[in-house]
Amino acid sequence: MLRLIACIPLIAFAITASAQNDCNLTVSGQVVDEHDGSVLSYADIVILGTNLGTISNELGYYSIGGLCAGKLIIACSHVGCEPIYDTIEVSQNIVHNFYPEHHAELLNAVRIDEKKTPIRSAVEMETIEYQERQKGKSLGESLSSISGVNTLNTGASISKPMIHGLHSNRLLVLNNGVRQEGQQWGNEHAPEIDPFIADELTVIKGASSVRYGSDAIAQVVLVSPKAMTDSFGIGGAFDLVGQTNGRGGISALMFEGSHKQIEAFRWRVQGSIKKLGNQQAPDYFLKNTGLEEWNFSAATSFSDQKKGVELYYSQFNTNLGIFSASHIGNLTDLQRAFQANEPLESSGFNYEIKTPYQHVTHELIKASGFLATGEKGKFQVTYAHQYNLREEFDKHSVDQSVPALSFEITTHSADALWEYRHGIGSKLKIGASTMAQGNTFSGRFFIPNFKKWSTGFFAIEQWKMSNRWTLEAGARWEYVNQLVFIRKGAEVNQFQHAYHQPTGSIGILKSFRSDWQWRTNLATAWRPPNVNELYSNGLHHGAATFEIGDTSLVREVSYSWNSELSFKRKRVEAQVEIYVNYMDHFINLQPVFPATLTIRGAFPSYQFVQVNALLYGVDSKIAFDILPRLKSHFQNFNSTS
Repeated sequence: MLRLIACIPLIAFAITASAQNDCNLTVSGQVVDEHDGSVLSYADIVILGTNLGTISNELGYYSIGGLCAGKLIIACSHVGCEPIYDTIEVSQNIVHNFYPEHHAELLNAVRIDEKKTPIRSAVEMETIEYQERQKGKSLGESLSSISGVNTLNTGASISKPMIHGLHSNRLLVLNNGVRQEGQQWGNEHAPEIDPFIADELTVIKGASSVRYGSDAIAQVVLVSPKAMTDSFGIGGAFDLVGQTNGRGGISALMFEGSHKQIEAFRWRVQGSIKKLGNQQAPDYFLKNTGLEEWNFSAATSFSDQKKGVELYYSQFNTNLGIFSASHIGNLTDLQRAFQANEPLESSGFNYEIKTPYQHVTHELIKASGFLATGEKGKFQVTYAHQYNLREEFDKHSVDQSVPALSFEITTHSADALWEYRHGIGSKLKIGASTMAQGNTFSGRFFIPNFKKWSTGFFAIEQWKMSNRWTLEAGARWEYVNQLVFIRKGAEVNQFQHAYHQPTGSIGILKSFRSDWQWRTNLATAWRPPNVNELYSNGLHHGAATFEIGDTSLVREVSYSWNSELSFKRKRVEAQVEIYVNYMDHFINLQPVFPATLTIRGAFPSYQFVQVNALLYGVDSKIAFDILPRLKSHFQNFNSTS
C-alpha cells in the first residue's frame, strides 16, 4: 500500500508532462503591406528550429498548427521584402499578423516588376508615375492627364496645375513631403520644382488634405521622388529631351547607390539643365521669351524597418524672359496693342534674355526621421528650411543690371506625425505642424515686408468597415498670424492680421467589384488673405498689370462636395466626377478702369475684391491601352462659376 501511495506523485507528474507535450496549438494571421494595406499573397512563414511552416494564400492569410507551448521564433519572407523575425509566446491559439515593407527587386539575371493594386483611400483621386512620356513636361502639364486637373499656362514655358478652376494659393504643392513656399500670388509664378526629381505625382483631396494646413481648398499635389535604391552598387540615368518650339531642350543626369557592408546607407545626386530661345507663334516670333534653367538635388538616408533618418537638399534656378510687347510705354500704345493683329515689337529667333525678365532661385533643405512604435505604430518628424529669391528686371529701368524689385522669402517648418494601424486597411493619424516665415523686399514697392506664423493640429481616421466599404474622416484646427511692416518716411508702421479656423472632411469609398468603385466626399477648407491681396499697390511685373490690394479682406471659406464613379480593368479606365464648391468671401482680382500710367509705362489695372461664388461641374475621362506602348486618352472638363 505504501508503494502505491509513493507512486501517486510520479503518476501525476507523468500526466502533467503528457498534457504539456500535447502540441496542438495554432498560430494564424495575415501578411499585409506596411504602406498601403494591400495583402501579400504566397509569403513563406516558418517556425525556426522546427520543420513546421506554410505559405499564405491569395488573401494573405496563413495558419500553422501542431505547435507546443513556449517561446517560438516565427519568420516571414516575401519576394521584394526584407525578412521579418518575431519572437512570440504561445500558450494558446493566437493571431499574429506580419507587416513587411514591399519593394520591386532587381535580381542579378532577371528583372521582376510587380504592379500592386493597393487599397484606395476614400479621398485619393489618382497617382501617376513620372515616366518617359512625361519627361520634358512641366509638373502642370504632367498632372493634366488626371481627371479634373487642367493647366494654367502663361506663355509657352510657364505652366501650373489648376483643379476645378482653382490654382496658386488655393492649391498646395508638396515637394518631397514639404509644403512648397514661395511667391505664389501670380498666374505666372509656377512651382519652383525640377520635374526630373519626381517619380510619382499624386492628387489627393478631403480628409487626407487636412494634414497639410490652410490653402488646401482645391486639393493637394504631392511631388514624390523615387524611393532610395534597394540594390547594391552604383546606378544612374541620363535623359535628353528636345523641343522644336524654342529650338532647345533639357538634359538630366542622376546617380544613386548603396554598399553591401553598410546596408542601411543609400545616396542619390541629380541635376538638370534647360535652355530655350524665343517662342514662335504661327506667323512670328515672340520677342524675349527665352528660358534658362539649372537645377540640382542630393539625398542620403540611413534606415531599416524600425528607424531611419534622411537628409535632402535641392536648388532650383531660372532666368525667365518676359514678352517685351507686354510692357507698353503709354496709354495710346496700350490701346494700339489691344487692337493689333500682331505684337507691336517684333523679333527673329535668338536665345538672348533681355529686360524685362525675372531671375528665381528656390532652395530646400530637409531633415526627417522615423521610429517604429511597436508593431503597428510609426512616429515621424520633419524639419525644412526654404529660401526663395525672385528678382524682377524692368524694361524701362535706368540701370538694367540691377533688379527693379527683389523679394526674399525664408521659411522654417516642422511637422510631427504618429500613425497607428488598428486593423487591416484601418489607420489613425495624429499630428501637428508649425511654420515661421519672413519676407523682405528691396527696390520699388509692390508688397510690404511681413512675418507670418502658423500652428495646426490634426487627426485623420481611415476605417475599413468591410471588404467593400471604407470610411475616412479628418479634422484640423489652425492659427495663422501675419505681421506687416510699412515704412512712411522714417517711421515704420505695423499691422497685425490673425486668423483661426477649423477644417474638416468625411469621405466614403464603396467597391462594387474589383473593377468598380464609387467615392463621395464632403469637406470644408479655408485660407487667410495673402499679403499681396491685402497690401499690393504697384506693378505686377510678370503679368504686366497694376494691382491694388484691400486691407479689409477677410478669410475665405470653402464648402465642397464631390462624387466620383470609376471603372478600371487591365486595358480600360474610365472616370466621371461631379463637384460643387461654395466659396464664402471668395477673393477675386477684378479689372478697374482706366488703365494706370506710371513712369514705367501704361498697364491694365486690377483690384482685389470679395464675392460669394459657386463653382460646379462634371469631369470625365476614358483611356484605352491599344498596345503596350500605345494609349488613347479622352478627357472632358465642364465647369461653371
